[in-house]
Amino acid sequence: MKFSKADDKEEMDPFLPSGAWDGFYCYRENPNQHQMEITLSFKNGVVAGSGVDDVASFTWKGAYDLKTYKVYMTKFYKTHKVYYKGDIDENGIWGTWKLNTSNQSFPEDINPFFVQAYNYLCNGGFHIWPSKQGRDEIAQEASNQVESKKLKELYLEIFS
Repeated sequence: MKFSKADDKEEMDPFLPSGAWDGFYCYRENPNQHQMEITLSFKNGVVAGSGVDDVASFTWKGAYDLKTYKVYMTKFYKTHKVYYKGDIDENGIWGTWKLNTSNQSFPEDINPFFVQAYNYLCNGGFHIWPSKQGRDEIAQEASNQVESKKLKELYLEIFS
């Protein structure tokens, strides 16, 4: 399929501006926010970008649907992948993540409880939003933010 020049424009939906985004992710059993700085591009149902967090630098690749306002992205680190799925709204994108554990190999004699616990802990929630201020102001705002209401609702719905 070949796109015309008119189809190759950045997304015009006000909820999905291409450019700088900020946010955080949390582990399932720990509400501590791990900050992310991200650059995202939204075009023709495809989201791509890059960023950095407390793990390492990464790239993003995924898809979004403006009929359902859902997004599915994969976060690629040099050593592993993380799958994100979320909802798009006026507050940004928020949802859940799951570490790719399908290729994880454990010794045959390992206790199955360890494998189950490992898989149980390798997921959590996230919330990202378009940057609206300078980096110093965002860092201050993030340090003042103690709770994401959307993420709290999601945790109650999925992890309870």
